[in-house]
Amino acid sequence: MVYYPRSKKVIAKENAKEKARKAKAEPLIRKTPISITLLKKMDGGDKLSDRLLSKLRGHSMHHSLKHMKQMVKDLSKGGSFRKAHKDAIKNVGV
Repeated sequence: MVYYPRSKKVIAKENAKEKARKAKAEPLIRKTPISITLLKKMDGGDKLSDRLLSKLRGHSMHHSLKHMKQMVKDLSKGGSFRKAHKDAIKNVGV
């Protein structure tokens, strides 16, 4: 069997693909969650219950500020948490 060493270009391409794959797989995680006072200041956040606000606070560790604003807006209109989350993913992103 003949062994052909990989060229530097091939190795660089493989490394770039691996780096892109890892970057895509990394979850978006905050070090600290969004405060409840900030959630209350969002459009319609003052209408939400304390239990829902604390659930949103924990949820904010994994999602962007735009996502959270969209969820608060949907929840203040009376939607469910799951539907608000799905709509925020569809409209705004993670």
